[in-house]
Amino acid sequence: MKYLAICEDDLLFQFMRKVATKRGEVLFLVQKPEVARRIRRHGASSQWGDLEKEETYQKSHLEHVDQVILFIRDVELRARVYVVLRSLNPELPILSLSSEKEITGDRKDPFFRQILLEDIFQEFCAPQLLDTFNRQKVERIRSLFREKDKIHILLQHDPDPDAIGSALALRELLGRKRATTPIVTFGQVTRPENVAMIRLLDIQIDTISYNDLHRDRAQLALVDVQPPYFGVSLGKVDLVVDHHPKRIPFTARFTDLRPHYGATSTIFTEYLRAAGMEPSQRLATALLYGIKSDTLFLDRASDVADLEAFTFLYPFASRALITKMERPALPREDLEALGRALSRLQLDDGVAVIHMGEIKREDVIPQMAEFCLQIEGVEWAVVSGLCGDQVVISVRNVGYVRSAGDVMKRLFNAIGSAGGHRSMAKAVVPLERFKEHFGEVSEKVIREAMVSLIRQKEEELSERIPAERA
Repeated sequence: MKYLAICEDDLLFQFMRKVATKRGEVLFLVQKPEVARRIRRHGASSQWGDLEKEETYQKSHLEHVDQVILFIRDVELRARVYVVLRSLNPELPILSLSSEKEITGDRKDPFFRQILLEDIFQEFCAPQLLDTFNRQKVERIRSLFREKDKIHILLQHDPDPDAIGSALALRELLGRKRATTPIVTFGQVTRPENVAMIRLLDIQIDTISYNDLHRDRAQLALVDVQPPYFGVSLGKVDLVVDHHPKRIPFTARFTDLRPHYGATSTIFTEYLRAAGMEPSQRLATALLYGIKSDTLFLDRASDVADLEAFTFLYPFASRALITKMERPALPREDLEALGRALSRLQLDDGVAVIHMGEIKREDVIPQMAEFCLQIEGVEWAVVSGLCGDQVVISVRNVGYVRSAGDVMKRLFNAIGSAGGHRSMAKAVVPLERFKEHFGEVSEKVIREAMVSLIRQKEEELSERIPAERA
């Protein structure tokens, strides 16, 4: 293809010489001879002339041009040039680059298109800036750890796919092995899907005690979790990378928190790309599953960054393994627990509330909350249970702009650990503190507290949106 780039100076040439010239022949048409000479000295084709005169375009052989790119910052001059071009060729494709939303050409002109410079920046420059930003992060992370030091990558008590995939990526990013950089937790992996994941991908997660955390002078890295989650001092923390909002101040040598991202795996995918590292099938599968599970296949609390990371990982990952992880064998006792819970479901104006009583495995609670969202008429699901000496409450909702995390923090943060995102959140409260605050642990108490605050948040949102639109 042959392009005619019409511009006041050589700024457009500097921008597009490495892009457009690879896709076709470009002739730069400028107003001044010295600018034309400068462009030619860099190996490009250029002419100069009065941009408002027809003879200028005759010299440019407009009849052989396939596409005109118009980059003139003077709005009035740009409009006059458009008129000249249309008088010479009514069907010549014209692409106008501008910094304002004002339309230069005829709005009904089917062969005219205008693109804002900010959109071009977003398309071509923003990804490069993000890579530079993440490359800087990678170098900083690598500088934290000495080659001979042992590193513990600490995850939450019952690690999920996002945490597991992120931990695997950090170890790969550091060029470490399992022996020197073990993935550890104070709890254990219990949810069937996650057990299937670590089995199918051969990922070892060790259960350790607080006393073992810095044994042999091990350094400490946290992914998909923050130090306050654990409720006790972890000592010196070297790294924290997470996508959850920061709730309580903490200290770490390096912190990268991105609460607008749907998954921590997305952050690590960006790290790998910035470092020029192509993920193995095992690592890509773990990261892809982490993003998929935390965002419900990019449907919940996700960002454009999650979509881009998912697209990057997809060709490298094993879809067959992910299918096996998502459909593990469900123990009969779990099915029985879910069945008993469903029989006690209470639906109050779109809010489903279930208290499961005493349970052996905490992961059954979020499973039940996810399932409740599939019930007709349910917009919010609130599921609670007693797990040992703790009350665990899981919340889900179907809307993107709802505020599950805010609701949980307002109700339970003062007496336990609570937080999350707009559409999914969790609270863990010591049993005695729950009783001191609410009197008892029951479905009635939880329903009254949750439904009231959910309705309040919904009303605040409905009042705010019309005000913002006005």
